[in-house]
Amino acid sequence: MLSSVTAPQSLLSPEERAAIAEIEATTSILQLVTRLTNMRFAGIAKFTDQDWIVCSAYDPMEMGINVDDVLDLETTLCSEFCVNPQTLFIPQVSADGRFATRPVVKQYAIESYAGAPIFLPDGRLFGALCALDSRAMLFDDPNLPETLSLFARLIGCIFFANLTANDC
Repeated sequence: MLSSVTAPQSLLSPEERAAIAEIEATTSILQLVTRLTNMRFAGIAKFTDQDWIVCSAYDPMEMGINVDDVLDLETTLCSEFCVNPQTLFIPQVSADGRFATRPVVKQYAIESYAGAPIFLPDGRLFGALCALDSRAMLFDDPNLPETLSLFARLIGCIFFANLTANDC
């Protein structure tokens, strides 16, 4: 009996098990971020010099942001982390002159934003963990910035372990 329970695991390579664990872990974190922020979208994006690439998304409100979507980094709200790598909360994007005119805001009807930069353990900026909603939000929990940063750090560790293992 025990061999039939463990047999499926033995059919998976270590890389396949790592990929499954990464997907399950990041999906759970994104669901927790939506609960924590009361927002209806959470995602993880990777940065290149010019691109913002969706690695993972939890999108029950169907904003239309999908895994592997690519946007020009400069048009995103997350690009702020390249200049100031601190958590960022924008309760009402339309009322914030710095962000209201960005193309991504209109494209996806973004009214509120919460985000944290994702750093890999070696110090490199990987990308961002962000939550979005088409409704304005109050961010009144004083622990929210630290909690979002902890989730971003955890994601950085998960990705770093797989990057190192797979030399991506």
